[in-house]
Amino acid sequence: MKIKHLILLLAWPASQVTGQTAAWTMQDCIRHAITHSHNLKSYEWNVKSQKTQLTEAYTAFLPSLSAGSGLSYSFGRSIDPGTNSYSTVANLNNNYSASLSIPLFRGGILVNQLKISQTQLAAGRSQLEAQKDQTALNVMNAFTEAVYYDLMTEYAREKLEESRLQTHKTRRMAELGMKGKSDMALIEAQLAQDEYDYTHSLYLKENALLALKNLMNFPAEDSLALNTTLLPIADTATTDGIAMAEETAQSYRWSETHNPGMRQSRLNLQQQLYYRRQALGNFFPNISFSAGISTSYFRTLGEPGFDHFGRQFKNNLGEYVSFNVSLPIFSRLGNIMNYRRREFQYQIARESHEQQQTSLWTTIRQTILERESLRKEYIRMLKKVEADSIAYTVVARKFDEGLAAPLDLKTAAATLLSGRATLLQCRLNYALKQRLAAYYSGQPLY
Repeated sequence: MKIKHLILLLAWPASQVTGQTAAWTMQDCIRHAITHSHNLKSYEWNVKSQKTQLTEAYTAFLPSLSAGSGLSYSFGRSIDPGTNSYSTVANLNNNYSASLSIPLFRGGILVNQLKISQTQLAAGRSQLEAQKDQTALNVMNAFTEAVYYDLMTEYAREKLEESRLQTHKTRRMAELGMKGKSDMALIEAQLAQDEYDYTHSLYLKENALLALKNLMNFPAEDSLALNTTLLPIADTATTDGIAMAEETAQSYRWSETHNPGMRQSRLNLQQQLYYRRQALGNFFPNISFSAGISTSYFRTLGEPGFDHFGRQFKNNLGEYVSFNVSLPIFSRLGNIMNYRRREFQYQIARESHEQQQTSLWTTIRQTILERESLRKEYIRMLKKVEADSIAYTVVARKFDEGLAAPLDLKTAAATLLSGRATLLQCRLNYALKQRLAAYYSGQPLY
């Protein structure tokens, strides 16, 4: 049997499933998970909240305007504002005021607060993108596991059918005296084992599918058919160390700039820098400009000869303009300690960013190495499965002719099934690592 024929044999169960129902591909599952994830919706609301904080930071540069009015009524003994003597009267007092205040200089605190809000919004968006990528990766892993158990269930079903057929043939041969009771007992034991393996594989399949539905926020009671079509892996030459090093460097350059996690780390470093500058601004004076107007109306109730409202409003009108300077002299070391705290947090963020850069390089390099290793393992395992298939066919024929023991048949069948499982695992893991390596080089996951 040629290698390409064995590839088609491995993919045959998937074509049977996808031909019957509308199957979900990996991309379909990822899109559904991103659209319906409650966790991602929380991050989206967080971004909207940070937009309001940015708007608030912009409005801090605008002047503040306030106006007020008061009305008071007094009775009993009080001071007559005309004679400055006590009298028993009832007075009505009405006042109005308006004021304007503009910050002129605050040591860069407002400017840095604006930059902090901008970086927080950008970091929130990067965090949302990072969570989308992480959701996609989680779905990819769960989808791959579900496909693995789906195909392994199909392999177990095929092996069970072969065992049933072998048991039927052995029973007929035992009736004809061509097989002994020991052979028949071993074959029936193998049938029982295959029935158990198939039942257990059904459980693993449903459990993996349930885990995938949970990540997708898909109704657990609804049916979810997966597209288990497996793409062939080209038998190309092994990638040398120089090519892998160049691919690692190119992927790192792209990911260090565009990867959401790295962008978030870089924005966090900038944010801590702005916090440090903001703490430094507390050592500078605050300068502001203020202006205002006020007027009032007064009347002693029950007495004639008072000015009417319009005249008093005009005559009592007062205006003021002021420049205010506030210089911090001693704050019980509060400003100094705050600045030192921000300096330490900035250094922590810088070390964390450099550590993340190192981890990114290691992750990319490891992903490429695993991809190439899995590709070579798959090619070697493909040849082994081809040989195991031939060996199983030969042992089965010998068993029918009485030239092989049931134990030999059991061993050959178990070896073939184990090889097919390992081959499938290599194939699916290679597809994952290939997709992950492409992600680090700039290809989106969804």
